[in-house]
Amino acid sequence: MEELFKAIAVAITSAFKHTLVGIPAGYVAGFNYLEVVLYTFIGGTLGIIFFVYSARGVKNLYVKYLESRNKKPRKFTKMNRFIVKIKQRFGLYGLALITPPIISVPVGAMIAASIYRDKKRVLVFMIGGVVFWSFLGAAIVEPIQQLYQFIAGK
Repeated sequence: MEELFKAIAVAITSAFKHTLVGIPAGYVAGFNYLEVVLYTFIGGTLGIIFFVYSARGVKNLYVKYLESRNKKPRKFTKMNRFIVKIKQRFGLYGLALITPPIISVPVGAMIAASIYRDKKRVLVFMIGGVVFWSFLGAAIVEPIQQLYQFIAGK
């Protein structure tokens, strides 16, 4: 039962901050390489699905919030410029690759969902990025974890 709770914790962590927090958390929980890949993949994928499909609702809530304060949403903000730069420089491919390790799953998924209309295409590419980083991130962190255990004498 304890293993199940650890797996769920790693998956939930990966749904928000996949590569830099979720993968090390998997090794700290005591999972092996394939388990870390599996649990971070599941968590990242569920996070992508949730945030892609909730992006429109979050945006609508934000607009209603602004309207309740008698403010209009600004067209040209630093965030909007950042989103346009990402789209122009990287496209969906690049966004999918930089989301898990750099941007974070919620922000990357919402940016992709707001830029691109085809949600199925967004899901395929974003999940592809999660798969890529689950394998690569776990492969990078595993030797570091083993070195730490060797030095700690475990």
